[in-house]
Amino acid sequence: MRKYLKTFIKIAVSGLLICLLYSKVDLSDILGKLRNASPAWLALAFFLMVVNTIVSAFKWRLFLKSDNLDQPIPSLWASYITASFFNLFLPSTIGGDAYRIADIGSRTGCHARVAASILADRITGFFALSIYGFFASLLARPLVTEWQWWFYLPSSAAILALLCVAVLLVNATFFQFCLRLLPVKRLREKASAIAEQIGNAMRGYAARRNVISPALALSFIFQFDLILAVWAIAKSIGLALPLGVFFLFIPIKTFLEMIPVSVFGLGLRDLGYTIFILAMGFVDSEAAAYAALISAAEVLLTIIYSLVGGAVFICRKK
Repeated sequence: MRKYLKTFIKIAVSGLLICLLYSKVDLSDILGKLRNASPAWLALAFFLMVVNTIVSAFKWRLFLKSDNLDQPIPSLWASYITASFFNLFLPSTIGGDAYRIADIGSRTGCHARVAASILADRITGFFALSIYGFFASLLARPLVTEWQWWFYLPSSAAILALLCVAVLLVNATFFQFCLRLLPVKRLREKASAIAEQIGNAMRGYAARRNVISPALALSFIFQFDLILAVWAIAKSIGLALPLGVFFLFIPIKTFLEMIPVSVFGLGLRDLGYTIFILAMGFVDSEAAAYAALISAAEVLLTIIYSLVGGAVFICRKK
């Protein structure tokens, strides 16, 4: 019953946000503009999404290989894109990560260390996105018509939070101290063995420059491609905005999507795009219309891209 209640609340939050944001938007006009979107720009956005999966596979292999769990790139790519398919139906990207742990963990026999590699993958990715957002908040301000003081905060807070997580994982003494704070002894004992393996793996990554440096470089490439893909989607619907402002607002939109109160980020994603376009000087109705167009195009491309993962899952040898 608790799970059903959480799902119902998420659906309600998504529905409420969409209704509030698009109450004055003509749906038929949105659909008409979406049909007239530039196929070339949409194809570029889709291509960048595919490239990002390959980049992610190479970065994931770096972490696994450093932990003596070497896997071929095609296998990691297949696991990654299949996880994106499961993300369509599971409540958050954690569901896709759980599939990756189960998949590669069963192939290597080391689920905990595979979980550590995915955690390192996430941390480095969010760190790169936060860095882009932080510097864009300093450099892109002249490009933003309706600047708000809090635009500095999301990326700065994310960098601080990620640094705290990194200290927790890399510092063995502090790590064990936090484990002892778990209230239930049975839970503490069960979590301790798994967490210790994850902690050891994370400390190993941090100690190897030949792992962490290229992983960070690939993270910056991944996030640059992601931001470029959204810029291409905006171009496809005739929204010509400077590329620099996307480096500021895409991190804000992404952090909003990470809040686990909606289904597939619906509503929160739209809110992020609405804030973005309003800040660029558009009136309310126009901003909502463009936000709906970008969000709808992004969701459609993501679904098409994720269905490739479903096909891979069906055809792949178990």
